[in-house]
Amino acid sequence: MKKPLAAFAALAFNTAIFAQDAYQAPLVEQSLLLDITADKQVVMVGERGHILLSSDGETYTQAKVPTTATLTAVATVDDHIWAAGHDATIIHSADNGNTWEIQFESPEKQRPFLDIAFFDKEHGIAVGAYGMFFRTKDGGASWNAELHASLLDPYDREYLEQVKEEDPDFYEQELNSILPHINRVTQVGDKLYLAGEAGTLAHSNDFGQNWQRFEVDYTGSFFDIKPLDDSTLLTVGLRGNIFVMRDNETWEYVKTCSTSTLNSIYLDNENTVYALGNNGMVVSLSRPLPVSQHDPYANPADCKPAQGVSVRQVANKAAIVNAEAFNDKVIAVTANGIEQLNLQ
Repeated sequence: MKKPLAAFAALAFNTAIFAQDAYQAPLVEQSLLLDITADKQVVMVGERGHILLSSDGETYTQAKVPTTATLTAVATVDDHIWAAGHDATIIHSADNGNTWEIQFESPEKQRPFLDIAFFDKEHGIAVGAYGMFFRTKDGGASWNAELHASLLDPYDREYLEQVKEEDPDFYEQELNSILPHINRVTQVGDKLYLAGEAGTLAHSNDFGQNWQRFEVDYTGSFFDIKPLDDSTLLTVGLRGNIFVMRDNETWEYVKTCSTSTLNSIYLDNENTVYALGNNGMVVSLSRPLPVSQHDPYANPADCKPAQGVSVRQVANKAAIVNAEAFNDKVIAVTANGIEQLNLQ
């Protein structure tokens, strides 16, 4: 999955959109697309409620959906598809995208969902701006809000504990206002990894009911996090920052000399990892990943990428948001629509 992202932050706080069917756009394949999933078919979501479906990765059909809210994330389980996005909207299809219904929307929140994950057909979560976190245990028939103070850094948690002792009602209000944006949730088996604003990285062993925050020497936003194997975690984010953690020790910096924000991680094979980002940037990283001393004040003109790191730009320079493999192709969603990537 997922996404959405510094280049599109302005989209995240748009005004409420009154419920209506998405417009069947003749150039929909060239519109802003923000997430993709590929299993039995390709499903893409994007601006104005656009959802594209394909059984072969070549020809696409726009689904008729009951919203024009920008959709930022998509998840599938068997024949079920969920898409989430702006106006705190969640829509669902139980028949592979043929028909859709709105399961949840709350325009008055003025907060977007930025990712959605389902662990089976009944149990899933949707996350977003200002720590917005909703859970369903009945396939989306009902969604219940949760607040996770454990995602905050220790100083903010200490402050909130003082607030809680003095004014419990104000505690919840304050917690709602200072929780970080949650940009991505990655599921691997029964474990979840989370990437967000202000250096937020966390993991959970119980499907997100409890979180343990990672400590990393960086306070910018992260937009994706993925395990590369049982002992290696990789995260990417704002201004081209990449960090890797091995054997549950410390997060180390990977120098690429690219300052384009990185939106997602694509795993090609055991030896190569790709970070996809704004301005059409594709960062290739050979394993084992080389690490460097992080110097945020270094002169970019003097920068040399670490050995095994290379950076290139796709021809149209459109921001790449996410990509999936399907039918021997790597299909990406971008600011300019669908892009087939050649990563060799």
